[in-house]
Amino acid sequence: MRQILLAIALIVAPVAAFTGFELYVNNAPAKTAGLGDLSSFKTIIADVQALAAKRDIAAAAKRITDYETAWDQAETAIRPLNQDYWNNIDAASDAALKAVRQPSPSPDKVNKTLAALMAVLNNPAQATR
Repeated sequence: MRQILLAIALIVAPVAAFTGFELYVNNAPAKTAGLGDLSSFKTIIADVQALAAKRDIAAAAKRITDYETAWDQAETAIRPLNQDYWNNIDAASDAALKAVRQPSPSPDKVNKTLAALMAVLNNPAQATR
């Protein structure tokens, strides 16, 4: 009888451990999933950064509207993928939009907020400070 119980235990333990690991691994990506391809947003922000670096804030403001429109249109597809990552990017986006659209924008603040936005687009897990 002991040998049967030992045999069952030696079979059940590894199967349970393997099954538990598989369940953990397969559920983990849902919690830490990315937001997909953000390259189109990065391209627009790179354009805005180039315009801001030339101190053409009017053109930068116009181009960042393209970003805002694209970001808003993609919200329903992107936001459900990872709410936290989306919120991080959205907060950085709001700061950049505000900085560029000030009546008398500070070039340093514009460049800083655009750099912060690009950093979060590159790493959405990074919250803005």
